[in-house]
Amino acid sequence: MRQKIGKEKIVKAALMLFAENGYHKTSISQIAKKADVSKGLTYNYFKSKEELLLYLIDEATNEMLSVSGDLKPSLNYEETLEQTLEQFVLFLKQNKNYLTFQLSLLFQPDLRKIVIKPLQRRAEHLLRQTKAMFDKAGIDNPTLTARRFLAELDGIALHELSVFKNYPLDEMHKQIYNSYRNINK
Repeated sequence: MRQKIGKEKIVKAALMLFAENGYHKTSISQIAKKADVSKGLTYNYFKSKEELLLYLIDEATNEMLSVSGDLKPSLNYEETLEQTLEQFVLFLKQNKNYLTFQLSLLFQPDLRKIVIKPLQRRAEHLLRQTKAMFDKAGIDNPTLTARRFLAELDGIALHELSVFKNYPLDEMHKQIYNSYRNINK
């Protein structure tokens, strides 16, 4: 149990420092100091800063997949849509620092190469799940509709995370729900 606490402290410190200072300006020594653990313990869990970065990406991917896996298959289309949007907004609110950091990774070519595969895996899963939701609703061309829906969610996330202060996230939740709830009629 004690070992797990050390690893959690390292991961939390790394995320905080990466988000505040950027990946390149953060050292393993700084992470260990912030986590109040030895540098050796940090290297015991992670062979390199890159491995720690990939761990952060994988953990976030697993959490997102877990959240999306919690959708109840017995729900009708409108209930599934509402639950999907509620989980999206909640995840965005609860993981703002991490998501802002992740967004920054995509615009740094050397880091993009490192994180692109797990991010693509996450995107493909979300596309399959969203397509299934639109399939269930009997929508024409569910793949294209799913891509449009996810692009709108990405736009909302981008605006919330980096463009607008006091972005009306809850109002956008209602707006997008209303746009898609009657899409099959």
